[in-house]
Amino acid sequence: MTLQSHTLPHPPTAPGLPVIGNMIPFQAAKGIPVDFMQQTLEKYGDLVHFKVMNRSIYLIGTPDLAHEILLKRVNEFHKTGVLSVKPIGLGRFLGHGILTADHAEWKPQRKLIQPLMHAKHIMQYAETMACFGEQLLSEWQDGTERDIQADMTQVTMWIIAETMFGMNITQSPAIEAAGEAAQRISVADLITPLPSWLTKGRDREAVEINDVLTQVVDDFMAERRAQGETDRHDLLTLLMNTRDENGEPMSDEFVRDNILTLFLAGHETTANTLTWAFYYLAKHPDIAEQLHREVDEVLGGRMPTLDDLPRLPYTLMVIKETMRIQPTVSVFPRTIVDDLELGGYQLTGGGVVFISPYILHHDPRWWSSPETFDPIRFSAENEPNIPKYAYLPFGGGPRVCIGNHFSLMESQILLALITSRYSLSLDPEAVIKPLRQITTSPIGGLPMRLHRR
Repeated sequence: MTLQSHTLPHPPTAPGLPVIGNMIPFQAAKGIPVDFMQQTLEKYGDLVHFKVMNRSIYLIGTPDLAHEILLKRVNEFHKTGVLSVKPIGLGRFLGHGILTADHAEWKPQRKLIQPLMHAKHIMQYAETMACFGEQLLSEWQDGTERDIQADMTQVTMWIIAETMFGMNITQSPAIEAAGEAAQRISVADLITPLPSWLTKGRDREAVEINDVLTQVVDDFMAERRAQGETDRHDLLTLLMNTRDENGEPMSDEFVRDNILTLFLAGHETTANTLTWAFYYLAKHPDIAEQLHREVDEVLGGRMPTLDDLPRLPYTLMVIKETMRIQPTVSVFPRTIVDDLELGGYQLTGGGVVFISPYILHHDPRWWSSPETFDPIRFSAENEPNIPKYAYLPFGGGPRVCIGNHFSLMESQILLALITSRYSLSLDPEAVIKPLRQITTSPIGGLPMRLHRR
């Protein structure tokens, strides 16, 4: 409800320092300070205000408020601002693609791209996903140690490059460089841009990478046009063949921005989910044993196919529980369009609302023993009882992640394939901690010992 007059109270405000407000918790965490956010909600209630420099942040803590923001009142809370600022945000790489575009630009993009992510397109990628998983396993040797984070990043990059864009990743080192550079953007940078004189090196790097990225995509598009290939099924070709409501082809900028959006966002999130899945399986041998029984019975050592997926429910349950206990995106923002009412409080237009899947996923009001890794939460009997919007691994509402079905299928295939051939163990002395920036990955990677089954 947009306010007509300022008659409502403001939410409780967490105290901070003069000028910088609560900037220190963000800088200390080098990313998203979920501990600070959880403690703030516990102390002040389910809707809290705090400041980072001169920006007002509102943190919400219930599924009902998330439901209002993401679905019921989506026109009042836009996905814009901190993510799309070109000099410092994801817009430096992704332009005005479907992830970073403001509300007006996003709606027609979603309408055009959504059919391309339909199951009929995605299902044909299952064999390719499994084949690249086999390619990764051909590099593994019994008894050796591997950085599983690096391996999952590599295999998911192979898959998304081939299935979505028809790209040979070995010809595109700029794509890998851009992914690494995007990881270095901290949440604090997105909320409070630093003065330009402090960021010249970072900005210069972004300009150089963008120049190469644009050239890479332009080259692939020129190749498609020169060869007259219109019957390929990768997303690049499908986007180039797409026509708007007037029958006009999409601009090269539209194609470029969305190609890079789906590439950079698509592989890294799935890679992190798989990485954490192997971590939790190593921590819970009883769960790993149950998973091994399922993949042994269904696959018998062979490569998984699309038809196998309905017969691998526990594998999918492990993936879903991994995304609950360690969601790859811990917090995402929405910008408040105008002064409005939410939860009985007045919120100021131009402020940013933070919705935290991590906090919602770890709240004992919605989850029994939330710190326990328990895939049975997502059994056919239990999953329907999860409160709506208490589980948001892909966001929610009309701007729910467009690649969610692709990611789940990829994760299920790769996890089933790898666990049918290997079990993985952690060094008992290893201390694995998450780094929560745009996505969540283990600090320093995830070294694990391979045991051929």
